[in-house]
Amino acid sequence: MASLADLLRKEPSGFTTARPLGRRGKPLFGSALNPLLTDADGQVLVWAVSDQFSTATVTDQFKAEAQLYHQRYGAADHFEGLFRQALAAAGARVPDEPLVLDLGSGSGVNSIVPCRRLFPGAWMVATDLSGELLAILADWVRQGPQPERVICVRMDAMSRKLAPDLFDLVTGASILHHLDEPDVAIARAGRALKPGGHAIFFEPMGGWAIVRLASERILAEAELRKAPLDPLIEDVLRRTVRDITVRTQLSRKDFDYSQLDDKWLFQRGYIEQAAKAAGFATVRLVPLNDHATLYRDTIAVQLRLGAGRDDLELPDWAAAIVDSFDQGLNLWAKQELMLEAAIVLTKGEGREPRAG
Repeated sequence: MASLADLLRKEPSGFTTARPLGRRGKPLFGSALNPLLTDADGQVLVWAVSDQFSTATVTDQFKAEAQLYHQRYGAADHFEGLFRQALAAAGARVPDEPLVLDLGSGSGVNSIVPCRRLFPGAWMVATDLSGELLAILADWVRQGPQPERVICVRMDAMSRKLAPDLFDLVTGASILHHLDEPDVAIARAGRALKPGGHAIFFEPMGGWAIVRLASERILAEAELRKAPLDPLIEDVLRRTVRDITVRTQLSRKDFDYSQLDDKWLFQRGYIEQAAKAAGFATVRLVPLNDHATLYRDTIAVQLRLGAGRDDLELPDWAAAIVDSFDQGLNLWAKQELMLEAAIVLTKGEGREPRAG
């Protein structure tokens, strides 16, 4: 079987990608691919899709600080477990040798790595706006088995340049909440999938409002008690409140979200509406967090990440406030008020209208 890399052919206008592997010879992309990064032997490691209409941008943490981002947020084992949980809960079946499109691959550690474990026969197209992160992925791929089965392409997740009705699976490990228009990316995923194909996204949800309420309660109680919090703890809690408040706004008119890396905390209704408009027949949201000490553990993580320290702890009275939220919401309630969810979308088998 020819590799994806073998299917890149030189033409006068540049490079284009085709996949004559039983899919009616349809091209993977609707425009030329240009070499972005090559190795010392001239082999292309990362390609770039030509898209003059893309206006998406990427911040320094995904470019100049790509290596640090890769090291800080890499959790391949964790995401492999999430993929397994999502597939099992949704009853989604994937072919033995699926053609997989990954949106927002980054360095691939949270998407390409676990998917290669789960689907060892997969052919994968890894996409991201950061060529720097894709370079890390390309280096990992070429050192492992069957490197020809993965192509790295710098591309906007909202681009229309992907061929329609071709992919078996679209994946996105924490990508939608970074986008200006996540509904457009959902539409593009629906367009790229063949009928009956699945899209799986892992995203933060509106249940973070409970964390906001707990944080506000602690800040208010500190003023009433005249018991100032550690300045670092107070700062993290106030930033947490602001962040959650901004990211749960349905209207996007009163704030410049382009300056935020994390732009959204999703509501179920938003996801369902966007998915239906994109031609998905089935929408399943699988809650990923529902344990007894969920809010206590979440705020502890916020303190560690926000302050960059592991030794910060809430005073006993503040911890009791957080515990009251954990005790007041049972596991079923926590599943409904999701902090994080696996979003599993299945494209209709019939001739659904295509969005975007």
